[in-house]
Amino acid sequence: MVAAFEFKKDSSFKFYFIYGAIDRNSSGRFTIYDGKIILHAEKEPGNDFTITSQGQRGDGTAIQLSDRNPYLIRNVVGIFKKGTEQDQQFSNNDGYMHSDLNECDSIMVIHTLFPDVPTFIKKTQPKNNYFELTLNPSLAQLSFRDFTLSINREGLRGNLPWLFEREEAVFVKVSE
Repeated sequence: MVAAFEFKKDSSFKFYFIYGAIDRNSSGRFTIYDGKIILHAEKEPGNDFTITSQGQRGDGTAIQLSDRNPYLIRNVVGIFKKGTEQDQQFSNNDGYMHSDLNECDSIMVIHTLFPDVPTFIKKTQPKNNYFELTLNPSLAQLSFRDFTLSINREGLRGNLPWLFEREEAVFVKVSE
């Protein structure tokens, strides 16, 4: 596993993360305030999936995913909510998931290999219960939005929960 930040004098940054076959990245602007570096990524959060079609089909609520890479459609979780009820489903090998909940108040999807801010599924009609989604290229990017890391003599420290679940990340300064 390798993760690194590159900060430039023009207040831009780039972030790289490589873990096996999973590569993540980000870029944007940064500010420094009160011993902290604050990241403002270019990526808009919550836009990793696009609805290509929606309508009414059968009972419950269903999502069909498509992508050129069939491996990627197998690793998505859907969160279905109706009132106080919540159901979580994982896509199968064909990119399909189904919840028994009817008329959901909200539906969100997030990729388990590329976690970031979940994408909210917006219904064009209240009764719609079937959604076809494609994966966007932004999936590999992280949406650092007003994200803060502490600065010390050695480098940077902070929590990156979508990359390191419980551990604090330490980035060691390499050069000026």
